[in-house]
Amino acid sequence: MNRTGTYIAFDGLGQADPTKSDFRYYSTLQAWSANKNINFSFVNSHDKTYAVKDSSSKATLYARIRQRLGASKNMVVILSKDTRKSGSVLSYEIEQAIDVYKIPSCFDAADRWRII
Repeated sequence: MNRTGTYIAFDGLGQADPTKSDFRYYSTLQAWSANKNINFSFVNSHDKTYAVKDSSSKATLYARIRQRLGASKNMVVILSKDTRKSGSVLSYEIEQAIDVYKIPSCFDAADRWRII
């Protein structure tokens, strides 16, 4: 797979409602990229494979993560005051990206984002 994408990682915080997790920051990046009036774009690695449903097994989720990381040239990790320090899928994503796929990673504190 061609490594052209940006992998956006965030903590879903075990929430089914995306507005109650760090997913909302990922959605903001998607909206910025889609908005023709904002000079912001990225190749989203999440769009390079099939979506994972909430009912999918952990093995399916991890396989999809590895596929997406294999298609990524870099990674942005979204952190907030709610992000869990360990025990989440986010920990697995970071470990795989850095240790296995050797992907340059940027960590961002989303709670400090200002939309002007």
